[in-house]
Amino acid sequence: MVKHFSPFIPNKKARSDESNEELEGFANISTVAIMSARVGSISDNRLGGWYSYRASKAGINQLVKTFDNHLRTSSGDKAMALALHPGTVKTDLSKEFWKGVKKDKLFESEWVAERLMNVVRDVGIQGRGKCWDWDGREVLP
Repeated sequence: MVKHFSPFIPNKKARSDESNEELEGFANISTVAIMSARVGSISDNRLGGWYSYRASKAGINQLVKTFDNHLRTSSGDKAMALALHPGTVKTDLSKEFWKGVKKDKLFESEWVAERLMNVVRDVGIQGRGKCWDWDGREVLP
């Protein structure tokens, strides 16, 4: 995804059109947001297990950090990359885990999508290169 969409990311010389009403409510800079998970956090790993899943999410977090470093050089403050942790979302992917999740921590997809859009907008350029959860809290590496 990063390979194929990166040509569309503005560089430092690109002009921005901040008056576009269709983009109202979105982040004011080009943003590459990649889904991750809290289990990708090495410092937060107290339970072990899920070796491949944890490793893949830690890899995503490294990709986001590395790509954001590239964007700092090529795009300055016109683009950023960050990772997002949606929590446990009520989809077929997580269905077998629903029974072990507290009712107030099992989220509807529409609600999470709105929350994550707000997180991207709210963390802004200061949140670049990091992983953020659905509640706007940083997921430490």
